[in-house]
Amino acid sequence: MKKIALAVVLAAGLMGAENVPFIGVSVGNAELKSTVNLTGYESKIDDTHYTATLGQYIDEYGRVSLSYTYVEPTNNIKNSDGASVAFDLILPMIDNAFYLYVGPVVGYTRFEEEASGIKLDLSGLHYGGQAGAILRVMKNIEVEGGYRYLIETGSDTLLGVTVDADTLRMWYVGANLRF
Repeated sequence: MKKIALAVVLAAGLMGAENVPFIGVSVGNAELKSTVNLTGYESKIDDTHYTATLGQYIDEYGRVSLSYTYVEPTNNIKNSDGASVAFDLILPMIDNAFYLYVGPVVGYTRFEEEASGIKLDLSGLHYGGQAGAILRVMKNIEVEGGYRYLIETGSDTLLGVTVDADTLRMWYVGANLRF
């Protein structure tokens, strides 16, 4: 019962605030780092990523968003994508024009690689943070750029050797449309 009451209070507070939904697209660079535990060998996979975002501004000081990121596969990579939920605290710098943001991110990364019949699956949960800047170029159009650092939990064993996904680092630039 307490959970329901808390949800009602939060929803009422959000509905009373000046909420503005938005959609966004971005492109950038993604670098997944993994470690082979037996030897300590580190591997880095560096590719282009594309992200689509649905979100909601909460007043002018926060926003929540759901993002889907597709990483362009290269070489033996079969699947590489992920979904994330983020909450950003927004700091207005120049009235209605320039903002800085920072916040936590949680989600799931899917990463599957196959070579010569050997499959590696480093899919798993991720968590971390993001920070960046938003420039409002028109009333409903924004340009955004930022950096996302995620700790990966995916792990797999190949021929008795454990491979762990360590971090995912993403630089991005994109545009948002506010409604």
